[in-house]
Amino acid sequence: MERNLLILNGRIKRFDPMNAAGAETVESALLIENGKIRAIGAPLSLPSETIPGLKTIDAKGALIVPGFVDAHNHFTAMGMQKFELDLGGLRLKKDILNAIAIKNTLISRNKPLIAFNYEYDILSESERISDKELERVAPNRLIQITDRTGHMSVTTRMTLRTAGVHLKNVDCFRCELKCEFIDSAFNGEICGAANGQLYNFMKNGYRRSPFLKMSWKQAAEIAVAHGVTSIHALIDEDELSELIEYRDCLPLDLKIFTQTHNVQMVKKAGLKQIGGCGKVLLDGDTGPHTAAMLEPYTDLPDNDGILYFSDEELEAFMSEAHAEDLQIGLHCVGDRASEQFLRVIEKVIRTNPQKRLRHRIEHFSFGTAAQIQKAKRLGVCVSAQPAFNHYWAHDTYYDLLGKERAHRVDPVASIMDQNVPVALGSDCTVTPCNPLLSIHAAVNHTLVHERISADRALIAHTFGGAYLSRDENLRGTIAVGKAADLAFLEADPAEVAPHEIKEIPVLKTLFGGQVVFER
Repeated sequence: MERNLLILNGRIKRFDPMNAAGAETVESALLIENGKIRAIGAPLSLPSETIPGLKTIDAKGALIVPGFVDAHNHFTAMGMQKFELDLGGLRLKKDILNAIAIKNTLISRNKPLIAFNYEYDILSESERISDKELERVAPNRLIQITDRTGHMSVTTRMTLRTAGVHLKNVDCFRCELKCEFIDSAFNGEICGAANGQLYNFMKNGYRRSPFLKMSWKQAAEIAVAHGVTSIHALIDEDELSELIEYRDCLPLDLKIFTQTHNVQMVKKAGLKQIGGCGKVLLDGDTGPHTAAMLEPYTDLPDNDGILYFSDEELEAFMSEAHAEDLQIGLHCVGDRASEQFLRVIEKVIRTNPQKRLRHRIEHFSFGTAAQIQKAKRLGVCVSAQPAFNHYWAHDTYYDLLGKERAHRVDPVASIMDQNVPVALGSDCTVTPCNPLLSIHAAVNHTLVHERISADRALIAHTFGGAYLSRDENLRGTIAVGKAADLAFLEADPAEVAPHEIKEIPVLKTLFGGQVVFER
């Protein structure tokens, strides 16, 4: 494929990463040599005659932006959805069960039936499905129906027995779901550690090499079709060695976060970062009341969520990772989880304050003003997912948390206004790998005080991701010497009506000067 290109008739988005107000669109040509940007300017001023095998691309007035960075992506799971059932948008029990019944007839008997995007948190209780209904429409089938966040699911007694998951277990902590599976009250809903254990069991059959490679290829195709050229990929430990061998076959850059506490294994693999969700998340999510909150849930006054690790356990892990120069990123949804992260990382940084590893909080969904200030002081960054607000507006949390806490959910502007480094991501499969949807959500945040400009969101989805991965000298802006990772858009997000941003088509994606997607 071509890596020497002359791109004509493009509108190039240039910006100072520290000053979104200074972003500008210029009509210039781009000269690319060996996958890197050699020159920018008027076509006749570029030394194109010195580059052999040069191919010309007519951008036809498209807006050219740096390739997007998805700064929090469950890469394997994104590709595996090809083999699963999407229940998104189904709000009636009969429709959900019908979709499951049809899928049950289409897959072989020895395969599990896995569904995602079960939107139980917005269904009326009478429309929520139960274990008995799953047994009726998919008899004798291993089955797990997972909600959009992945923090709760519905399953059957047979599936749990086969997986060896025992719900009457201290690992389940406190939870409002009636999941005592030996009790008549069990209705199939599980969360917390049991949900994670079952998820891993159900995915095992897909973790063989052919399925993994198909999944990663599919995930990469989804990403580049949305202008994404770099992904911070959250990967389970048992997939790591295979992905490291395969990643050079993919048309994008991967920064791998291994979801493990095994620091030495990650260090030996040559990686520079560790963490994510999975086995290392600090808390759960608000839907099943497992997000750790500083104050109890409004609708469950005796429950303040779950911290999955003690400070001592967390400090031992963080200290080892920090000593080995690994950047740490950990899932924190509730404000008590973010408080724990900041409390422990402060102690760890104090042992060697000269290191600047840009440790990061993943999500920071209910971060407080004081926590934002502390993150700034410690040099902690935030990987945020504005599309959460697109699917779960702030008023979704009124009953769960009360209006005061609901009015600080997904605090994108509040973090940026304090100059805390921020990158945007999808948390795919929770929300789609679609940066224009993330930018749309940030611009149209349901809380007016958390809205940001389209240019500010664009910078966070390009340079912000490169900065958080300590890659800003190679990626994140369109500049001479940087990788020719580019996305061609039909329109400028800053020039269209705010409600139209998510509809802007991606026309072309270049990775290292190669066209990896064309509409």
